[in-house]
Amino acid sequence: MKDGIHLEIATAGGTVYDDMVSYAELPFSGGSVGVLRDHAPMLGAIEDGVVTARKDSGEESFIAVNLGVANIVHNEVTLLVRTAERAEDIDLPRAEAAEQRARERLGDKGGPWDRERAQTALHRALARQAAVRMMKK
Repeated sequence: MKDGIHLEIATAGGTVYDDMVSYAELPFSGGSVGVLRDHAPMLGAIEDGVVTARKDSGEESFIAVNLGVANIVHNEVTLLVRTAERAEDIDLPRAEAAEQRARERLGDKGGPWDRERAQTALHRALARQAAVRMMKK
């Protein structure tokens, strides 16, 4: 698919996704951004959410991401994010348990919990669950 978009999603631990796609949807801080071939150059902040990667064949991949930056230029889309997980690698019951723990910590106003960490954990757990649910549709 030489006429597609090269999508790469990387973390400090390495590359999580690296493939040619016909369409990518990215969770930017101002809302989702859809990217097709010959998209205008763009640099932006990635929020917790799900990246959708679609190939010409209709095959879709869903990757849960957590905070980072995206660079779009010359049909190359590069995301450098804190965490990224392919939907098929996510343990849904574990993500649901993480959500529950984070909500409990946020609800415990007098507890010794770091609220910012609990909020980050909640957003990550919700993104992971969304990726799995999108994959199962």
